[in-house]
Amino acid sequence: MTIEFHVVRHHGAWRIRVNGKHHGEYDSRLLAINAAVTEAQAAGPGAKVFSTGIVSQFSQEWPSKDGPNSLLP
Repeated sequence: MTIEFHVVRHHGAWRIRVNGKHHGEYDSRLLAINAAVTEAQAAGPGAKVFSTGIVSQFSQEWPSKDGPNSLLP
């Protein structure tokens, strides 16, 4: 099962959403992405990190290179 970590702006702070639940509170998008990547690496193969951009569309920030749908060779 692939675990997806979404970095979103929620209630005035950057947070990480996993399985519909928010956690963490970060001052910047970059800090939240770095924390999400650390969590994704610990989660194992196939984990992915996405973040919202200026137009509220998600872009992939980090794919696990060990996952079955990895973007990395």
